Amino acid sequence: MKPSVFFSAFEPLHEVPQVCDVCHLDPPVLSYEFGIVGEGGEAEEQKGFCCRWCATDLLHQLERAEAQRRAAEEAALKVDEFDIVDFQEPELAAAGSGR
Repeated sequence: MKPSVFFSAFEPLHEVPQVCDVCHLDPPVLSYEFGIVGEGGEAEEQKGFCCRWCATDLLHQLERAEAQRRAAEEAALKVDEFDIVDFQEPELAAAGSGR
């Protein structure tokens, strides 16, 4: 499983909670599906409805999970004395784009 987050609009006339499933404070504006790989390698998935603040937080969680995954992969490759420069170039290019 590749870490991922999907957001979509929803029909407010269907069964939708009155508050965000994540923070339980604000009204939901998006439905979401969030999946990452846990520390033990198992898939962890969440589905529900979230407010715009929690949608941003889910994106940050995905970013952190991906950074941890890349760091673990690079560490494993270094142990095998594998040249990791080719793997770092896209990451460096993305970091330098200023987005």
